[in-house]
Amino acid sequence: MTELAAEALLPDFSDLSCEKLSAVQPISFAETQERAASAILRLNTASQSCPALLLSGFPGVNYERVIMDLIDDCPKPFNRSFDLCYTENLKNPFRPIWLKLKAGTGPEFCDLLDDLFKLLRLKLDAEELVKKILRKQDNDEKLAEYLTELSAHVAQDGVFTHPVLMNLMIHQLQPQPPVIYARDLTWRSLFGSINYVTEQGSVYSNHHLLEAGLLREANGGYLIIPVDELLMKPQLWFKLHNALATGYLDWSAPEDTPPQTPFFQPEATPLDIKLILVGDRISIAEFNLLDNEFSEKIFLRTDLITEFPYDDDSVAQFTGLLCHIRHHWELLDFDASAIKELMRFSCRLCEHQRILSFAETQLVALMQLAHSIASEQGAELITALHIKAALSEQEYRLNYIVEQSDQGIVDQQILLQTEGEVVGQINGLSVIQIMGHPYDFGEPVRLTATVHMGDGDVSDIERKAELAGHIHAKAMMIIHGYLSTLFGAENPSPLSANLVFEQSYSEIDGDSAALTGLCALLSALAQQPIYQHLAVTGAVDQFGNVQPVGGLNEKIEGFFRVCSIQGLNGKQGVVIPESNYLQLILSDEVIEAVKNGQFHIYPVGHVEEAVELLMGCPAGSIDDERTLFGRIRQRLDDLNGPSGRNGLLSTLLRRLRALVGLA
Repeated sequence: MTELAAEALLPDFSDLSCEKLSAVQPISFAETQERAASAILRLNTASQSCPALLLSGFPGVNYERVIMDLIDDCPKPFNRSFDLCYTENLKNPFRPIWLKLKAGTGPEFCDLLDDLFKLLRLKLDAEELVKKILRKQDNDEKLAEYLTELSAHVAQDGVFTHPVLMNLMIHQLQPQPPVIYARDLTWRSLFGSINYVTEQGSVYSNHHLLEAGLLREANGGYLIIPVDELLMKPQLWFKLHNALATGYLDWSAPEDTPPQTPFFQPEATPLDIKLILVGDRISIAEFNLLDNEFSEKIFLRTDLITEFPYDDDSVAQFTGLLCHIRHHWELLDFDASAIKELMRFSCRLCEHQRILSFAETQLVALMQLAHSIASEQGAELITALHIKAALSEQEYRLNYIVEQSDQGIVDQQILLQTEGEVVGQINGLSVIQIMGHPYDFGEPVRLTATVHMGDGDVSDIERKAELAGHIHAKAMMIIHGYLSTLFGAENPSPLSANLVFEQSYSEIDGDSAALTGLCALLSALAQQPIYQHLAVTGAVDQFGNVQPVGGLNEKIEGFFRVCSIQGLNGKQGVVIPESNYLQLILSDEVIEAVKNGQFHIYPVGHVEEAVELLMGCPAGSIDDERTLFGRIRQRLDDLNGPSGRNGLLSTLLRRLRALVGLA
């Protein structure tokens, strides 16, 4: 139960050797993602046709930039891109055919084909030109067959539906493989479409009226699709999956828009792509519900990682990422103090002193704001003061809800005590999360417990009022299990209890109030007052062991805020699980108060330790009437009457005699 010193409330970055960001080698976020890089490499070397990779990320990540960087850094990038032409089928003009050309050679091919057509029309020898065309296209068999048919068709004075023979649908302009990120998906934009022309009441189409779509444009490269896009239009996924499975994409229209000329059916296009689906875990879980076989259809899965254990390698990567952000956004340089403050902010995002968050979106926002403040002040270097000023600005713009909550304390409309002693009343710690608002904050809550004659049941009023979630209900049952085992193992308790979160009017959930509620019940059972200058958080098991909880920093800062409003008296503080000490990354105000002895943080590992802190007496043994547990046992025995402790002793003696008799 040793009180934590101020130094334990922050991560230790004393070993940081970096003096400025300008002295660091920049590293992109993608370069920190070894798992994702491994998946891209395996995707590139996959032997099956059109394999798919599912990349699980988090809200705010720039999937397009990350994947493009991963592909660029891949030692074996996949590139089987090609130019694609559609031309008239000389045997059946209603079924245009495709021709695959070497990437980037489409315009030259079309020019050579025009020259060939002129020679054929003039009845001149075109054999050498045909050989030249085929040689440039690696003697493609389908192209050779088409050129033979074209020569025969022209020799027979055949007619053409369009004066231009080739529709160069896809032309690869870059030597790199196409990497296409799909946005605002529709059937037309993803799969292409057949356009139509109406003349004198007749509707017709031809190969020049075919629109490629993103899937054909990505041929030979990568197509990246957010899972959210497919969730909004699930019919796209099932059509896409069928095309990937067969390796061909046809020109069918959605069922609700039948083709205007059903007899016009272009040849299905061959597909050779690497599909990358991206999304956060919630979107992916929803997509699994949409398609039960989704997981089996995915060849590879990987995660983008934002949290890395603190060591030399992760520190080097983190500072490299900060340097990359600085260069990309053209920010001022950051000194060592600013880097440490960014690392502290990063640890706070993870709620762990030894883990760094690489969440680029939050880091960019904070660094840009600090740059703006430093520039306004005419500074040439961003320091820790600028980072703290940026955080202070962010908090000011978002803490109106906190101010409204504090006003209830100021006006004494919310009843909370931070001094004195009360039986059956305790200060708990909670975190308020408001949907649509990015700012979570701590808000203390008053728990009260009362006891009365009954059958030993603990009545959770929140659960009975249907204002509690399942986890909270479980925590209350664990409390009942602990009390029943400790005081009612042989005889049922004659007392029942009521436990309530006072002035709480919305649903609560979680088990972090289990220790708080248990201590309030013990106080009510023993008629022992609880110090109101302390607040408590922690989960418990049925043996009384205190277990870790989340949101610890916000909870502590919330109680400190209330204590500051009502006046710090040097005794106030919080009782927390000792297993939570690495989650402490507290504000400067709290740390300064701890350093000056105005606020205290006590870690505990068992409910008995919490009892001694909160009530000033040892929990002790149920057989020692000088302890809290002994007094409770004695009270229950007195209420049970002659059948209480005497009954227990008689039971033990009978069992002992039975054992002796058996011997």
